[in-house]
Amino acid sequence: GHLRSILGTLTVEQIYQDRDQFAKLVREVAAPDVGRMGIEILSFTIKDVYDKVNYLSSLGKTQIAVVQRDADIGVAEAERDAGIREATCKKEMLDVKFMA
Repeated sequence: GHLRSILGTLTVEQIYQDRDQFAKLVREVAAPDVGRMGIEILSFTIKDVYDKVNYLSSLGKTQIAVVQRDADIGVAEAERDAGIREATCKKEMLDVKFMA
């Protein structure tokens, strides 16, 4: 029951991205009940989070695509800026050459 009540308060993304927080919530919620039985929770670790419809892996793919897109844009902008700077330098060189 405790696990379900905690899962109901978090989004799938929160559970997937912040496993430590999820484990902390489980310890906090379950500790009083198991404590009454003489059990103490010393550690609670989330080993893996997965789903049967690949929702979580799709989230990762989207993030990877965004990072790759941003990197490609950065490279294109840097190459453009370098080309502009190179053309400006060549123009200045030719201007000086023909003015002399």
